[in-house]
Amino acid sequence: MADAVRDVGTRVVVIESIPLILSGLRSALEGDGITVAAGTHDPYTGVRAVREEKPDVVIVDLDLPGRAGIGLLQQLRRQYPAPRLVASVSPEHDDDNLLLTTLLAGATGYLLKNTDTADLLRTVRAVQRGYVTLGPRAGGELSALLARLVRDDSTLPFPALTHREREVLRLVSFGYRNRRIAQELFISEKTVRNYVSAILPKINVSNRLEAIVSARLAGLETVGPGTGLAGR
Repeated sequence: MADAVRDVGTRVVVIESIPLILSGLRSALEGDGITVAAGTHDPYTGVRAVREEKPDVVIVDLDLPGRAGIGLLQQLRRQYPAPRLVASVSPEHDDDNLLLTTLLAGATGYLLKNTDTADLLRTVRAVQRGYVTLGPRAGGELSALLARLVRDDSTLPFPALTHREREVLRLVSFGYRNRRIAQELFISEKTVRNYVSAILPKINVSNRLEAIVSARLAGLETVGPGTGLAGR
């Protein structure tokens, strides 16, 4: 087919935990003239393949145990910024929080594992050319989600937090670990851990990464340390 000629030279690494899906992805891509430089179910082998094969696109399984797929995206973006990253997720695990976390982790493509071949190929081609594509999701849906998550009913984000909790969350949003936060605020690491444990349910998230996403969406990292944060 004409697209097969056009896509000669495109190299893809696939990291997928389920052998049947891995085989299907390889077949669909290679059937359209796209080279699968490596396909593996093992993240460590996948990272090595990215380093050695220097692909144009990497497809990453988000269904790895313990949401390890998010960490894998972050590692690949940090160590190998050249290839475009596409996240692949089962429909039953797809949700708005995962989508946002995935994009913030560095993916520019998002696919459901039950997508048809045409959408798969369209996504791979689009991200290789530098576009962000969400597969069956529409850009308008993402815009609406962002609008819902950003609070506009208060002069400061997360009004349920105390002044000190908001400052801890602001430092968390920078990616600082507990030791760095303790040094910044002149408190103990144990106190920081206690603050973080109290913050998560107050902002309706379950882990530190989701807290970072929520804080950044709310613009908390732009709130200076002297802005309404004195006290407690």
